[in-house]
Amino acid sequence: MYQRLVIKVGTNVLTRADGRLDITSISNLVDQIADLKQRGVELVLVSSGAVGAGKELLPGRANDEAVAQRQVYSAIGQVRLMELYRNLFAGHRLLCAQVLATKGDFRDDLHYDNMLNCFRALLQDEIVPVVNENDVVAVTELMFTDNDELAGLVARMVSADALVILSSVEGLYDGPPDRHESRLIPRVAAHDTGVDGVVQARRTSGGRGGMATKLRIARETATGGIPVLIGNGRRPNILSHLSTNDWPGTVVAATDNSAAAD
Repeated sequence: MYQRLVIKVGTNVLTRADGRLDITSISNLVDQIADLKQRGVELVLVSSGAVGAGKELLPGRANDEAVAQRQVYSAIGQVRLMELYRNLFAGHRLLCAQVLATKGDFRDDLHYDNMLNCFRALLQDEIVPVVNENDVVAVTELMFTDNDELAGLVARMVSADALVILSSVEGLYDGPPDRHESRLIPRVAAHDTGVDGVVQARRTSGGRGGMATKLRIARETATGGIPVLIGNGRRPNILSHLSTNDWPGTVVAATDNSAAAD
């Protein structure tokens, strides 16, 4: 069983087809995280969904992909999202905390150290950090590719035992996931480039990234010695598979860096 995890959950796990927050799906996710916490697992949750929550509160706006409008959606949506997480975690007698970051926080040594110290203190107090990109101030060069990139950076920052990326598909496929002949790729080595030609680059409807981005981030993270498990966040009790050896998605195996460290 992993002792410290970073779990990233994508927009399409947290929202319904109409773009509104899926309370049932979010509640199920929190239940699974609470079970992991009950088993003594330290855990950081990287959560998308703020912009979607904002669109739910401010529907029908024109030019809703403009940077300024996304900032507005994020600003009001983050409050809604954290309110929901706070209430759901409280049902398990758990506290959660909001952590907002930009790419600049990982480039500046002082910001990096301050954020790491914050994570350590929150985990020490058994509080669940809920991390998201600070869309209100993150523009152009300060923006992450998507929250997969943010999750990979956080996993390396806190020296996680594994990074779990939950999306609306089962994992990496050797073709378009909606084709009958496509097959799930259960395991990929960090340096294996053989799947590059078949993994789809297109993004899902609600998020900024795609499976090709997930594979790139997973490789970077696994090369740093942290395995990455990609799976379907809507599969019932998917996180329970973390305590077994039968992950139902794709595992990007970590590179063994112990020899280099000796």
